[in-house]
Amino acid sequence: MGVREDKKKQLQEKIIASARELFKVKDFERVTMSQIAENAEVGLGTAYNYYASKEELFLLAGGTSFIFGEVLQFSQPMDSPKTLIDEIIAGFNQLAEIEKTSWRQSLSSLTKAAEKKPAFFLELVAIDHQFVAKVSNALKELQEQNILSAEMNHEILAELMYSTIFTSFLFYIYAEEQTVTELNSIIKYKLMHLLTVTS
Repeated sequence: MGVREDKKKQLQEKIIASARELFKVKDFERVTMSQIAENAEVGLGTAYNYYASKEELFLLAGGTSFIFGEVLQFSQPMDSPKTLIDEIIAGFNQLAEIEKTSWRQSLSSLTKAAEKKPAFFLELVAIDHQFVAKVSNALKELQEQNILSAEMNHEILAELMYSTIFTSFLFYIYAEEQTVTELNSIIKYKLMHLLTVTS
């Protein structure tokens, strides 16, 4: 990586880190691009040069990136499908702590952002791929211990698990009456079923 590219990456990471700090302590509506730029110690123009809106930063820094790309680290050896599911839900719960209205606003802006800046959508997809890869590795570990069937394709199963989680979470965001506890139960039941039929 050249000096210019390295500096660009450092600035992006600085802005994302700043946004993450603010989204952790403030409601979505109360965070502004000006605050993010000031907290990152960069000019507002610089922040906008890399990210078109706070919605983009929310999805990359305060939302899926925070969990799928970084936080999901399995803290213990995989010894059962239940262990894997518990670890996923523990990390995923941090997404559910963010207000539903914040998710709705960010997701509604995603289509517009993707139209103007296709690379943004690809950044989010890359984050999803990180999640799938981590789950796939954990499934492979369970296969190596003969806990899951060796006939199963762990990469495809990881993608199916991701799809299950994602669709369940989308429903949760738009179903005002559904609670985090109910969401957890639904995801746990569906993932256990998936892993049971493949073990």
